[in-house]
Amino acid sequence: MGYITRVNHPAILPTITVAVSIGATHNESAAVNCDAVRLVATVDCFVAFGALADSSAMFMPAKVPEVFQFTPGQKVSVIRASRDGVLYVTSRT
Repeated sequence: MGYITRVNHPAILPTITVAVSIGATHNESAAVNCDAVRLVATVDCFVAFGALADSSAMFMPAKVPEVFQFTPGQKVSVIRASRDGVLYVTSRT
């Protein structure tokens, strides 16, 4: 019987994580210069890439990390669904 070696590689190699405040008005990260980002929020929120977030943007549930392909130089914009919190944006080089 053969054995399969499983190698656990992360989807991204984390380098920099920034915290973006989530509130009643949209907030943006600084420009992110990478091609993939990992996002995790402490509260339900709406996020957008390269545009201003509002309630029609992509919904992101609290405490569910997600990885997205990203256009270098864009910003991540966020606005709360109901409560204030923090969006953590982790980029790779």
